[in-house]
Amino acid sequence: MSDDDRSVHAEIEVPGSPEEVWHAIATGPGITAWFVPTDCDEREGGSITQHHGPGTGMQVDAEITGWDPPRRLAYETDWAPDEGVEPSRVATEFLVEARSGGTCVVRVVNSGFGSGEEWDQALESTRAGWVPALESLRLYLEHFGGQVASSILVGGPVPGSRPEAWTAMLGALGMPEPAAGAHVATSAEGAPDIAGTVEFARQGQMIVRLERPCPGLGMVGAGGPGRTAYGFMRAQLFGDGAPAVARREQGVWEEWLAAQSS
Repeated sequence: MSDDDRSVHAEIEVPGSPEEVWHAIATGPGITAWFVPTDCDEREGGSITQHHGPGTGMQVDAEITGWDPPRRLAYETDWAPDEGVEPSRVATEFLVEARSGGTCVVRVVNSGFGSGEEWDQALESTRAGWVPALESLRLYLEHFGGQVASSILVGGPVPGSRPEAWTAMLGALGMPEPAAGAHVATSAEGAPDIAGTVEFARQGQMIVRLERPCPGLGMVGAGGPGRTAYGFMRAQLFGDGAPAVARREQGVWEEWLAAQSS
């Protein structure tokens, strides 16, 4: 397998100037608003720390190796997809290119994946994961650009294969298999109160532009880079009432996911 086959390439066109897009991909508040809660020391030689939630056991600590605002961000981290797997130095690079009409193309390249079955799974998981992640970036810039997010984030191992876990999670939420453009709402007893429009859907994952519990973006999925299937739910909430809603709902979401993991 060639080096090209061992790397991940993804891109998306998003609304905004290069400076607006840079803020979204290269600052802590910006990344938090569409991905996971993130701390960023904004300079070459600085650090990026991504908090994926206590239930996942995953926190990414990376060194910033390229810093050229508003065009290029690069960082590297020593990472392994599973326990017992030799870590590898995995690199991530963001490139921002202005287009006419007030948009930019954002390109992402991941490289440095190791070899073996576990790394093959991680490679495919990463390749698949950037699609909804970049859709979340686009939706943030389109609907909430520049706003500060209050986050809800839960995740943890769930029984069964990834397709089985996804079907079980939808059932526990009281939702049908989602379709882009559909209006959805949770209906099962004890499920978090979520309602809104599905902006992205595929087997194992959906993004909802939220009306409840607060305006924002919500993601539900089942996946993971290793052998274990993980269920996860996260939301970025916006507006004056968002911090209080996030504090109130975090515990509800944690309790619900814990019930699915047992």
